[in-house]
Amino acid sequence: MRAVVVEDEILIREGLCKLMNKMFPDIVIEGVAGNGQEGLRYIEEYQPDLVITDIKMPVMDGLEMLGKVQEAGLFPKVIVLTAYSEFEYAKQAVKLGVCDYIIKPVVVPEFVQTIRKIQNLYEQEQKRTPETMGSLEHIVSGLLYGVSGLDAKMQDFLCKKYGIVEQTPLIELLIYMGDSFETGREKKRQEMKKILEQKDVRYCLVDMEYDRTILALFYGYASRQEIERWYQHQILFQKRDERERHISYGMVEIIGAQAVREGYQTLLPYMDWNIVLGDDVLISYPRIGDVQTEICIYPVELENQIKAAICTGEEGRIRETTKRFQAYFLNGRMYSPREIKGSYVRFQWAILNIAKEVGCIDYQQVDQKNLLDHIMGAKTREELQKCLEELLSHVRVSGKGTEAVSLAVKKTKSMIHEFYADGITLSEIADRLNLTQEYLGSQFHKEVGENFSTYIRNYRLSKAKELLIGTQLKQYEIAEKVGYADAKYFARVFKECVGMSPAEYRKSHR
Repeated sequence: MRAVVVEDEILIREGLCKLMNKMFPDIVIEGVAGNGQEGLRYIEEYQPDLVITDIKMPVMDGLEMLGKVQEAGLFPKVIVLTAYSEFEYAKQAVKLGVCDYIIKPVVVPEFVQTIRKIQNLYEQEQKRTPETMGSLEHIVSGLLYGVSGLDAKMQDFLCKKYGIVEQTPLIELLIYMGDSFETGREKKRQEMKKILEQKDVRYCLVDMEYDRTILALFYGYASRQEIERWYQHQILFQKRDERERHISYGMVEIIGAQAVREGYQTLLPYMDWNIVLGDDVLISYPRIGDVQTEICIYPVELENQIKAAICTGEEGRIRETTKRFQAYFLNGRMYSPREIKGSYVRFQWAILNIAKEVGCIDYQQVDQKNLLDHIMGAKTREELQKCLEELLSHVRVSGKGTEAVSLAVKKTKSMIHEFYADGITLSEIADRLNLTQEYLGSQFHKEVGENFSTYIRNYRLSKAKELLIGTQLKQYEIAEKVGYADAKYFARVFKECVGMSPAEYRKSHR
């Protein structure tokens, strides 16, 4: 692969290039630019397979640059670098052929994973690129992936072999399969062939691996309305098994093969209307754009209930509240998919934050960008629900439900675990929680079974034991790391509580 990097911040630009050269030596960086105008010149000159670009840049921004790249008939793979504040711009960029985006500051593992995903997509496309014009499926695949353009020679070939001219109406049927794509696409293709051959419809099928979608392109039909009614009867109104109910369908009519890519990219974002309408409805563009939506009022009461359930460790109540939240959007009201996804984001962030506050989640194990991507990219109800279930799988609750530990005490324990090495005091925690020291100390002793000073001492000593066994740090270094300024005092406390000195404890575990 050949690449061009466009980024106005020199440190980021140089860092990306060094990382690319180290991790992906087979990717040749043809050009490096500091703004969209320079980037456009390099892209037109080198015609790279991959473009990595920022959005906000001087002279010409990334979106304008990408628009001009497409106008020039070039369709490289594109990765956009974006800050959270530019997230809306990043989503707009999808219409300009963007394959993925990376939130700044760039995290190395995430960047490497994204490049590998693009490499895989590129390799798939290369396998699909025919040496000659070949079948209609090869041609449509090349147009969709941006591997080839529709020149006069290709137009003449389509006209002579398939009867498709510049003004021929074509129907694009999108079959979104989501997680079942890899295991179920071959069966779905065979099913589609059987149905379409019964109708005697001329068609071709193209797998869109990156979007987990099968595209069926119809041509030579009498009318769109007739095809739409027939397909709804054949597929949507028939009894389907459980796997089939996770599949959604969309349809758009275009004019001429030159509009294949644009039609596909126009319809694909609307496929998330399956979340609202269910999988018994064919998402028909442009009619879907005329749907009148209602204002979606976020269920604050359910958020408060799940927060309380997490704080008290009631696993059954957490599950029940989650089901009620999911059912909230299945009440027959016409909320926009975007607002529903926004509600899921807010609800899941509330779970994440409260779980972190009370110390029942390993915060570092949750990939927040991945979580956000999956929610915003969901196109079915099942995918949204799966996102919520994935987050809840990281939440560890006691399951007892009878230990009604107050939020204040759980926050106190969480702060001890986070700031024990800094010498945090009960008074400081009480001030942060807007409580009196006396009340918090009394409540902590009542609910935990030991007073604050004993709890934090035992916690520090447990961390000291880990360091004594697992590291070669000196005794005074360990004392500092667990919150003791005086190493001798640390040694005395350790011996009183453990029954041996730190040195003896270390030796006994070697």
